[in-house]
Amino acid sequence: MTHPNKSTASAHAHGYLHGYGVVFVLLFLVFMVLALAGQLMVLNWRNWLPGAEGSTNTFDGVTSSVYTVISQLN
Repeated sequence: MTHPNKSTASAHAHGYLHGYGVVFVLLFLVFMVLALAGQLMVLNWRNWLPGAEGSTNTFDGVTSSVYTVISQLN
């Protein structure tokens, strides 16, 4: 006999993780555009993004800023 609540909880967890991935991708794209625009204009874009101040390259800075923003949302 299967438990219907168990599959519902699994579907809820899957939906939550899918939503987290969507938020991550959207924030990553927005922050990457900001970072690339800042680099093209030769500005210090790392101060614009939270958590990116100590990064050495663009990808790491954008990734750390996305994780910082997502941790504040929870």
